[in-house]
Amino acid sequence: PMKNYTVIAGLNDKDTRTQIIDTDTAEAIIAEIILKYADGATLTRCKGIYKHQDGQTVFENSIKCEISGIDKENAERIAAEVKNALNQESVYFSIAASDVAFI
Repeated sequence: PMKNYTVIAGLNDKDTRTQIIDTDTAEAIIAEIILKYADGATLTRCKGIYKHQDGQTVFENSIKCEISGIDKENAERIAAEVKNALNQESVYFSIAASDVAFI
């Protein structure tokens, strides 16, 4: 079965803890990275929520990327490049075996 990869990147800069790159620009950056390794993906704007170590709750604009039809190495490259391009401490990365078809 084909694998489905999910990358979720928050848009708050890891150093300032605020969003520096606007959402439209971040989406374009992510799309450009994905298209180096895949023929396409689904990008969804969403919100992340988490607690900092100091207990502060943060709501963060995020972009979820769902990618199929590539190998794990290229999916990991996408995740790493998105992390660096958006200056993130980490990005969410998951792999799921799925019965994907493009009809």
